[in-house]
Amino acid sequence: MSAFIYFDAVSKSYSDVRVIDGLNLDIHRGEFVSLLGPSGSGKTTMLMMLAGFESPTGGKILVDGKRVDHLPPHARDMGVVFQNYALFPHMSIADNIAFPLKMRGMSKSEISTRVGKALDMVQLSSVRARKPGQLSGGQQQRIALARALVFEPKVVLMDEPLGALDKQLREHMQLELRELHKSLGLTVVFVTHDQNEAIMNEAIMMSDRIAVFNAGKIEQIDTPETIYSRPKTRFVAQFIGETNLMTGSIADTSSGIATIQLANGSRVQGRAYNGLRQGADIVLSVRPEALTIGEGIVQANSLPVVIEDLVFQGDHTRVHMSSAGTKLAARVNGVGHWLSIGQSTNVSFSPEACSVVPQ
Repeated sequence: MSAFIYFDAVSKSYSDVRVIDGLNLDIHRGEFVSLLGPSGSGKTTMLMMLAGFESPTGGKILVDGKRVDHLPPHARDMGVVFQNYALFPHMSIADNIAFPLKMRGMSKSEISTRVGKALDMVQLSSVRARKPGQLSGGQQQRIALARALVFEPKVVLMDEPLGALDKQLREHMQLELRELHKSLGLTVVFVTHDQNEAIMNEAIMMSDRIAVFNAGKIEQIDTPETIYSRPKTRFVAQFIGETNLMTGSIADTSSGIATIQLANGSRVQGRAYNGLRQGADIVLSVRPEALTIGEGIVQANSLPVVIEDLVFQGDHTRVHMSSAGTKLAARVNGVGHWLSIGQSTNVSFSPEACSVVPQ
């Protein structure tokens, strides 16, 4: 599949600070790609260069086979949705949505038809005569989305559009965005700035692929499932969701499974994807839900632990443990009455449930 959006060795510098460093990225038509990373990692700069609000210092940006990095924003045929919605407060909702159509010189009849369809799409036809200040935050977000889609752009760019919404409305809008993406065949580039668990779940739920940015480069881009279960670097393992990290070195490898000598003296096994060889210093990453607590459970990996704390969190209990000085966290369903603070037991996990990445 050929790339619909293509970043070819794109760089961006401000004075002597390089924010984007030789970025190569391809996004396919109809794909939903989320950009994640810490503040200053380059993801927003990349979005702004694609939108035309920033110009690359070097490299090329192509959309549908045509170079666009020299074009002004209005000539790029892209809809943009910002976190603050950027609606015109003095205009009615209908006029807000009509604005990009008027700028493109469409006829009044065409504008009327498209505005009606856009309002129907976000299920807000009844508020067309109101001003933005008369709407709730969720309604304003949907109007901003309608305005971004009304002129049928090639690409929709979203810069944390759900950040100002409460939890219930945010989850509702996630489902709406997912449905609109599928039904309209939209190509979406979505940036999020938060790292909490709810935001990670949002990106995982909506995205076809996730790109994890760090220091102006993409550390890994892949499907949500692969990013979560098979991180390629320590940074990705830590950034996407919660994980347990254990340091050590590779004692042996066979058929993609590495035997690890942990720093605390234990030996375990895990999946090695990075061409790591015997003697390499590594970090073993295993997710809390992959750990099973209890004596007599037969899995390839087993470590003695002492339970240090139990935190009930509704549908699960978070278990804090220590294994020869290494801190670990697990999740067990429900209340976990069978566990107690100070209890000595074992924690086990399969080699397929963990990843071996370079230190």
